[in-house]
Amino acid sequence: MTKKAIIIGAGVAGPIMALQLKKIGYEAELFESRSAEDIHEGAFIGITPNGLNVMKEFVDLESLKSDFTPGSISFYNNSGKQIAELQTDYQRSLYGCETLQIKRSNLNIKAREAAVKHGVIINYGKKFKSINQSEDKVSATFEDGSAATGDILIACDGMFSAVRSFLFQDSKLLRYTKLISTGGFARVQELSAPTSEIQMHFCERGFFAYAVSDRGEVWWFNNYYREVEPNRTELQHSLREEIRSHLLEIHKNDNPIFSTIIKNTGDIIAYPVYDLPSLPHWYKGRVCLIGDAAHGISPHLGQGASLALEDTLVLSHCLGTEKTIESAFRQFQDQRRPRVEKTIKTAQKVGNTKSKINPVAAWFRDRLIGFFIKKQIQQLDWLYGWKLGK
Repeated sequence: MTKKAIIIGAGVAGPIMALQLKKIGYEAELFESRSAEDIHEGAFIGITPNGLNVMKEFVDLESLKSDFTPGSISFYNNSGKQIAELQTDYQRSLYGCETLQIKRSNLNIKAREAAVKHGVIINYGKKFKSINQSEDKVSATFEDGSAATGDILIACDGMFSAVRSFLFQDSKLLRYTKLISTGGFARVQELSAPTSEIQMHFCERGFFAYAVSDRGEVWWFNNYYREVEPNRTELQHSLREEIRSHLLEIHKNDNPIFSTIIKNTGDIIAYPVYDLPSLPHWYKGRVCLIGDAAHGISPHLGQGASLALEDTLVLSHCLGTEKTIESAFRQFQDQRRPRVEKTIKTAQKVGNTKSKINPVAAWFRDRLIGFFIKKQIQQLDWLYGWKLGK
């Protein structure tokens, strides 16, 4: 009989996980808490070659370039002088594709379209409630009273995973880092031509980064340091205007275009950044966590989606080669943990370079950053050049 997988979460990882499982003979069905109309996340993310090379089996990568910005970065000091650049065109010859920035909603839509095209059912409005396991089956129940039963359950429901909270109820796992990742989209008359790179500016009191998409829209991002974790009411109402006022203040002595971009932004995006301490186990019985649900990572390296996509390939391989589900989940965790933890530490280091530094440190940064970036290209081969079994 065909084995069935229940997949919680229909972001990018869920649909691709379903497609990977179909290749090894599983029937996969997805359950997403939001409605089909309310699943358009506002942020944009970077997808690097290690993630793109997993996705390209199911999605035409050229189709992702209908609303995007390149992944190359030019670095500028507070005087507006370019001090370094990190081009991504070299990645095409080494890895077959290169980093790009894409709206998260568009990425997820492409993944879901690919899954539906191959017969995967996606159920919307299914907010996870609980799990029941027997010796040979696992069932998920949802808040609307419905349920689904399968041979395995894969949680792809992100950093705030409801499945993870249910499995490990005895501990509060997420830790607020006092950092809020923020940004947005704007139309600015002076910036209507698409840029060939992201401009990263080290300013008087922090940094400001932006690029202009192929559609003439400014995409920008920044960090906001906030001692107290915002509550749900603040996240829904006052936080965005608090951030706007703060950014206008800290950039008032910088290039005026930064303030123009901020003022012309409609809804500012605000995502508090959390640390997810290393979990002893990513699985329990017939349930396995992948992506941010298992190993949440800060956004500074642009690896959240790519690591989750890698997970889909490794987990399907383990399920297809191991004799038992338990040994497959164990092999998956053992293979993935060293790479994931190394990537998380690298992302934390990158995040630390974006904060305000003293004038002496800035002097050395401006003169040495080009050297370090050249070394980084070599050092990141382990990240971008990933392949199954490597």
